[in-house]
Amino acid sequence: MGRLYSVRVPLLGLAVGIVLADSSIVTIALPKILGRYDVDIETLAWALTSFNLALAGAALPAALAARRRARPAFAAGVVVFAVASVTCAIAPSFDALIAARAVQGVAGAAVVCAALDLLIGAIGSEASAARTWTFAGVLGAALGPAAGGILTQLLGWQSIFAVQAPLILLTAAALVVTHPSVSLQRLGRPDLAANAALLLVSGALVAALFLLVILLINGWRLPPLAAGVVVTLMPLSAIVAARFGRAITPGWARAASGVILLSGGLAALAWLPGTRAAWTAPPQLAVGAGLGLALSALTERALVGRPSVAVQGGWTLAARHAGVVLGLILLTPIFAADLDRSRDDALAAGTSFVLDSRISPLDKLGVARDVLVAVDDAKEEARVPDVRDTIGPHGGDPAFATLADSLQEELDRAVSNAFSRSFLVAAFLALLALIPIVLQRRGVDV
Repeated sequence: MGRLYSVRVPLLGLAVGIVLADSSIVTIALPKILGRYDVDIETLAWALTSFNLALAGAALPAALAARRRARPAFAAGVVVFAVASVTCAIAPSFDALIAARAVQGVAGAAVVCAALDLLIGAIGSEASAARTWTFAGVLGAALGPAAGGILTQLLGWQSIFAVQAPLILLTAAALVVTHPSVSLQRLGRPDLAANAALLLVSGALVAALFLLVILLINGWRLPPLAAGVVVTLMPLSAIVAARFGRAITPGWARAASGVILLSGGLAALAWLPGTRAAWTAPPQLAVGAGLGLALSALTERALVGRPSVAVQGGWTLAARHAGVVLGLILLTPIFAADLDRSRDDALAAGTSFVLDSRISPLDKLGVARDVLVAVDDAKEEARVPDVRDTIGPHGGDPAFATLADSLQEELDRAVSNAFSRSFLVAAFLALLALIPIVLQRRGVDV
């Protein structure tokens, strides 16, 4: 019993991390899910939207329920989340997957909200419990894409959900020795400014946790494992920033610093000088640091020192995941429209490359036909083809190699440009979070 008692806080933190990782963990698996189900990109986004929308809507009711009966709420949430995860893994259709993801969101809200109340009872300090809860959430959200990429590459995208089930059930062991907080304070008013800023920051993060992954895999053709490794820079940066960022005082300055770093990193992703994954490293470090600073400062501001911390946690959870839904709804159509336009521009430029190349006129016709077929095939899978594989078989003539390199560079540049406007909109969305932060700093009642 003593050994189990010593791990109750990590178990509760693990539960929070697993649930909040689910808001982004399937991003790297989306191309594989697209290949499994016959849907377009805008419909595919519902694999993320359904979970976050359900969690946002269930967060406050779950917090109110957990306030009085935290242990049953946590236990029920864990069991339902595990069952829904298994259902996601074996979903026979995309509609079934979306429905199971929504159930995951509702159950996840119960787990996360009850975990905060149980952490207060386990640690004995609302401030320490809030910091632990916040850190677990930041860690889970940031690690989601990397974990999803590794699992997708090694075991298939279904393993993302299959692995979650036993892990989340393991956290139920925390209930053996953990008791909820016993204070039933008045509910109190939520911190509207902090929650508004959380909503905007979370909406902006969609670009980093969703669009960047699509760019790496569908645009630049990285395998899921490689893409997962690339995006580990964000969680590493977020962990360091969340751990050591408390030295930045007061809290509003830490939040504002995080927002500025986040916005700058997203803007940098819009203006990448090349199409190598290494170019994303500095922006990712800035985005990760901004994530760690802003989310930790804003969540602590919304929780610590306010009546009924567990219910306040429900407000912050609702705000964060409503922001994710806002980001998906706002950015997905912009990205989809820009991708279609950039593909057309790339084909027009590619035609000029073919006509100006030094290969024979008859070969030009054959190359143009082969490239169009490759682009059309790739369009169905929402990815950019490697035309060097298409042109390469034409022999050892260096003119073919030069043409292939030129066409591929143009396609890669076009797909990168298709993401620019979405990253800039996300950067602007992040900057908007400065408004409630500044208003709060000046004492304006929002």
